Order: sequence, then C-alpha cells, then structure tokens
Amino acid sequence: MSDIVRQEVIEEKIFLIRDLNVMLDSDLAELYGVQTKVFIQAVKRNKKRFPNDFMFQLSEREFENLRSQFVTSSWGGRRYLPYAFTEQGVAMLSSILNSERAILVNIGIMRIFVNIRKLISANKGMLNRFTQLEDKVQSHDKKIKKIFEVIHKSSDVKLLSPGKPFSNKKTIRDIIVSCKKYIYWIDKYFSKVGLDWLSESLDTGKVKDIKILMSLEKVDKIILSLYKDFKKELKDAGANCELRVIDSKLNTNIHDRWIISENLCYNIPSTDTIARGQYSEVKRTVNFPPFKEWWEKSKDI
Repeated sequence: MSDIVRQEVIEEKIFLIRDLNVMLDSDLAELYGVQTKVFIQAVKRNKKRFPNDFMFQLSEREFENLRSQFVTSSWGGRRYLPYAFTEQGVAMLSSILNSERAILVNIGIMRIFVNIRKLISANKGMLNRFTQLEDKVQSHDKKIKKIFEVIHKSSDVKLLSPGKPFSNKKTIRDIIVSCKKYIYWIDKYFSKVGLDWLSESLDTGKVKDIKILMSLEKVDKIILSLYKDFKKELKDAGANCELRVIDSKLNTNIHDRWIISENLCYNIPSTDTIARGQYSEVKRTVNFPPFKEWWEKSKDI
C-alpha cells in the first residue's frame, strides 16, 4: 500500500492544465485500483458533486498537447476525452469512493496538493520580493548609474606619491606604451626626464610622430643637446620628433599638462613634479585640448 501512495508516484500524475493542477481520470482510477470505466460511472452517478471547477473534460487540443509532452500507456486507445479533477474534485472523490485503498490514496494526494500550494505561495513571495527590488532599482536607476560611473572613472585616475619613484615612473611609461600613431606632450615645465621616459618606453613600430610643446624659459643647453640626440635616434628608427616652445602670449592659455595620442588623452603633472615624487595624480580625460591650434602658434627653438 505504501508503494501506491508514494509521493513521487502521485507527483508524476499531476499536470498543469488551464493554469490548474489537475489529475486525469485514468490515473486516479489506477491509483484507486479500479477500472477507468467503473471510476467514471461512479463519478457520473454523483455528477452534482462535481461542478466545472471540480472536474472538466479536456478538449481535443488539450489532450493532444498533453500526449505530445508525456508518454503513458494509460492514455492509449481511449474512446472519449479524459476528465480532469482539480484539488477540490479529488477531495470530493472521498465521498463516493470509500474503500480502504481509496482513503489512503486520497490522503496521499491531498498532502501533495497542499505541498504544491505551499511551494507556489513561497515562489510568489520570492517573486514579489524580486519585483519590489526591481522597482527600487528602476526608481534609483540614475543614482546607481552615477555610482558605477564614479567606480569606473576612479580606475582612470592614478595617484602619485613620495616614496614610490618606481611606481610613479611606471605609470607614465605605461601611458607611453599604450599610445598609437603619435604622441603630443604638452608641458611648460618639460625636463630631460621626459626624454628619458620616451627613450625607454616608446615603440617606434606603433608611434611615428612625437611633438613636445614646452615653455621657452625651461629650454637650456642640456635639454637641447639631449633632444637633438633623441631626434637623431628616432629618425634612424623611422620616427620623427619635434620640440617647440610656447611664447608669453600663448603661455597664459595653457595651464595643464597632457599626453595625447590617437586613442587617449591623459592630464598629468609636470615631468619635474613626477621626478621629485610630489603628491599628484594622473587622470584620463575625454576633453582633448586644442593641441594643433597651440602647435601652430608655437615657435621653433
């Protein structure tokens, strides 16, 4: 008897039809240990006990859809469309089938239906919580977006600090390595360490043009000598380097320092500031300065 009312046996015979959990007449008859014909006759003799929300007959389309999804011998060779019993219909069967077997089967079936309702109720509660969370996310969409913008933006800002000369230097070298086609370097206080970083990190296979814009007052014999040597080496490698100076008139329009390439633009401290290891930051930006305009207004050294 325990095999008949096993939970998994009953669960396999419960189907979702018309958004209702139902059991078919042939499956119920098999569980009760009677012929389907005898089972249906007993139900029809008590038809008033089974309104449409307790029992209904499947349409041809519903039955074909069910047969296409599940294969069972108990559905074969039927002369009529099966009847489906809802939870209330199964409960009503206990009033017309009173054998010991029928009582045990009914108890088992009703327990399964109760468990199904509990599961559905729990899932609905979870769904409601997800819906509420979704509503909150949508209502705070702009704020959340802003948070992520700040998070991602912070990855484009690198802090330079005293005591980390190698890390500070690597930050600038990494920018130089990532440049493509050209490098435009704007720094009124450009120094020889800038040429050192270029010589150490520049890939002449990717970058063919280097333009440096600096203040006239910072140009001395040392940087001029280094620049000429660097320019010659680049020319031998198939690249070009030019250095121009900013006059007093243009000097008032340039307040920041930048490294610019085809694919990036970084706002950086002066080369002297980086070399001294002062607190500063290197920040990627989408606001490209008017380099070409400044270059045309600059002067050859």
